Amino acid sequence: PAPAACAKLAASLVVVLAACSLTWEQWPAAGALVALTLGGLALSGMPLGALFRRLVLFVPVVALLALSIPLSQGFASGWTLAATVALRATVSFLSGLWLIHVLPFDDLLATLRGFRVPNVFVSTLAFMHRNIFVLWEESQRMRTARRARCFGRSSRLAEWKSGSTLIANLVIRSLDRGDRIHQAMLSRGWDGRVRHWRRVA
Repeated sequence: PAPAACAKLAASLVVVLAACSLTWEQWPAAGALVALTLGGLALSGMPLGALFRRLVLFVPVVALLALSIPLSQGFASGWTLAATVALRATVSFLSGLWLIHVLPFDDLLATLRGFRVPNVFVSTLAFMHRNIFVLWEESQRMRTARRARCFGRSSRLAEWKSGSTLIANLVIRSLDRGDRIHQAMLSRGWDGRVRHWRRVA
């Protein structure tokens, strides 16, 4: 693998490991780590709007996960642990976001393969990246079809029911598509390894 790609991957892993070693009581070091990751994202040229949109999707999930800790203890304790979980998850998310912004996905896979990461993990990442765009287009078509069948304004409850049905149908279609793709790959000699063909001049 290229030295620059190895350095970027190593830097991201170091930040994640450092975040996982900190607790909420060590908030000055944690704040410095957050500032470091935000500075890295700024230097990478990531638009502020794109960062905000990703945080809007990520923060509620982490907040619910963190709140489940004091909730399990009747809100009498567990707040420090909840804050630690939220801190570690946020810093790790920002570090991973920086990595995928400065390192092309193909280079990331090649670097992981160079570090002898198991083929099943690299292959899973490769196919996930390839098919996530297909699933997004499928969800867009399903939402367009749903809007075409709905006239006028609907209640919030009806929208939630419709959204849950859409997600369930998307999961079923994804499983079916994945099974068909896997059978097609096996029929073509798939042995668990991703191979890159290079054109020879």
